[in-house]
Amino acid sequence: MQQKTVYDFDSIISRDETHAEKYAARERFFGKSDVEPFWVADMDLPSPEFLSRALHARVNHPMYGYTEQYPAVFESIRWWMSEQHDVNIVSDDRILLSPSVVTSISLAIQAFTNEGDAVAVLSPVYGPFFSCTTANGRKVADCPLLVQDGRFAVDFSAFEQMVSRSDVKLMLLCNPHNPGGRSWNRDELECIADICQRNGVVIFSDEIHSDIVYSPSSHVSMLGIDAARSNVIMAHSIGKTFNCSGLQASYLVIPDAGLRGRLRIAQNRVHAGDINLLGKTAIATCFSEAGAEYKRQLVAYLHENIKQVCGLLRTSGSIRVMEPEATFLVWCDFSSHGAWDGVFRRLVHDANVALSGGSFFGPAGEGWFRINCGHPRRLLLPAVERIVRLFG
Repeated sequence: MQQKTVYDFDSIISRDETHAEKYAARERFFGKSDVEPFWVADMDLPSPEFLSRALHARVNHPMYGYTEQYPAVFESIRWWMSEQHDVNIVSDDRILLSPSVVTSISLAIQAFTNEGDAVAVLSPVYGPFFSCTTANGRKVADCPLLVQDGRFAVDFSAFEQMVSRSDVKLMLLCNPHNPGGRSWNRDELECIADICQRNGVVIFSDEIHSDIVYSPSSHVSMLGIDAARSNVIMAHSIGKTFNCSGLQASYLVIPDAGLRGRLRIAQNRVHAGDINLLGKTAIATCFSEAGAEYKRQLVAYLHENIKQVCGLLRTSGSIRVMEPEATFLVWCDFSSHGAWDGVFRRLVHDANVALSGGSFFGPAGEGWFRINCGHPRRLLLPAVERIVRLFG
């Protein structure tokens, strides 16, 4: 019997000379090149060795030319969606490859709306939901989330009123939610799907964090909601789960042939319907039984990080913490400590930590910060302790 690999997430691995954005861009965004980075949502935890071996094997071949979308890539996606997400409607013809989920968001905006139309979002939410919309000459129709019992909830009355507007043609859904860490349940998703279906609104479901969900919560894909089958686009990627966003390997699953055709036309218009050869190698390698075991150990490690970070932050007595059901991100309210810019300066210069500021996630994020907990515990916890001492 083959011995199971035990992954080491405690070792500190230098990212010097790798041009990692979360390190290389510190001076530009925080005015300090040595501040400890807990902002950009990639982890300082290593990708699995089996992925490195597969990439090395491909790189060792001296030719890197145009590469077909070969069957193993699609087989791996189908297997992963079935085994890890209980979605059994994925067929090769329903899959489109894409360089990134954000690329696909922008193309969906172009494919399903016209200039001057509106795109619905539930904020605070991942910044490119806003920037992709406005960069394409569309308006943001923002329905701020409610905070109920320490977690986000949808104001369905306000949402239905907004989606019923004649100019709203597309909804961008973050499932699970970033930055709040909600793993939307089936009832919530069915309600969203029903409202959008009745109003002729296409749903783009960004499920990039869907592998990182903590028990007893579970991920429900929009692909598993019957009412959404005719108007949903689901986007996923290996980037978050396997910490390899730099490989730019994502995909879409679109059950409806009409929607799929329109999105494919948008891809072809800008030559964005494929991914690079190493991205294909990575998908075919990661979406496997070995990848499922890596994911299991990773999620266990991240869950312990999350619990300890939230426990520490609550001792401050003045920082409101939203403990996530999913993602490796913790959303924290610092608004009791005054203006955002003052809190920002104290975090950077006194606590020596770089966090993502809430305004990146829209107006509803004002006063909040997001902590990336995908780090070795012996770096992460001392940084959080410094925050607690400073704001206790």
